[in-house]
Amino acid sequence: MSDAAQPHRLDLYRLSVQHPEAEAALLARIFRRHRKRDALTLKEDYAGTTAIAAAWVASHPRRQAVAVDRDAKVLRWGWRRAKEVLPPDRLDDLHLVRADVMAVRRPRVDVAAALNFSALYNHDEPALLRYLRSARASLNPGGVFVMDVFGGPGAVRLGSQRRRVTPGPGESVGPFTYVWEQKNYEPVTARIDCRIHYELGRGRVIRNAFAYDWRLWTVPELIALMGRAGFAGASVWCDGWDARRGRGDGAYRPVRAIGAREDFVAYVVGLR
Repeated sequence: MSDAAQPHRLDLYRLSVQHPEAEAALLARIFRRHRKRDALTLKEDYAGTTAIAAAWVASHPRRQAVAVDRDAKVLRWGWRRAKEVLPPDRLDDLHLVRADVMAVRRPRVDVAAALNFSALYNHDEPALLRYLRSARASLNPGGVFVMDVFGGPGAVRLGSQRRRVTPGPGESVGPFTYVWEQKNYEPVTARIDCRIHYELGRGRVIRNAFAYDWRLWTVPELIALMGRAGFAGASVWCDGWDARRGRGDGAYRPVRAIGAREDFVAYVVGLR
């Protein structure tokens, strides 16, 4: 493959990290579990590729989504991608907004979400509390807010993990290796420096394709801050543990306890 054919880093991210259809389905299931009805409107904060918002629209003929991000280049890429996955008559149901997520509170929605750990960019309590209050204000009465977080001993252990990615039929990108690096963790501030690198074959490497400066919040901290932000309640969703395979089973449900494991991804849900 020539240098001119090097894939876009957002395509690599989409193929290696995101599972938009599954995420959209989980958001719908969380809302239905708590509110006993179907959610129709979504606001995806820190939307990036807008893949989850597009998948939300595609999942139901009456669904609409707002995708909010500050990066105009990424939003333009997301719009081009959306036109590939949505029929022309559904594009009006997807609204891309270039703005600070704190500034977008209308129209109100059934579900607001900050996924791919994007809310972890809020490094201190005042910053995260401001965001949570803003997210709550953007919800319809009875709406839900969903954010994800990771944890466990492995979450603060430095090092790299590698995974081979083979894109499916119809993708223009060939097989590549995804590398997740936890480069540094500072215990006093709970700040973690994470990177994504890609190895494309023939010696081609994209180092630091994505770099993240996050605060690794704990689940109890997030629940407490949601209460201070005015949410009426909170729940935690996590997958079960497959002891035979030594990993999570991928089936997310409400939990009272996660249990000891090397690492986990959980969804913390705020109920308006």
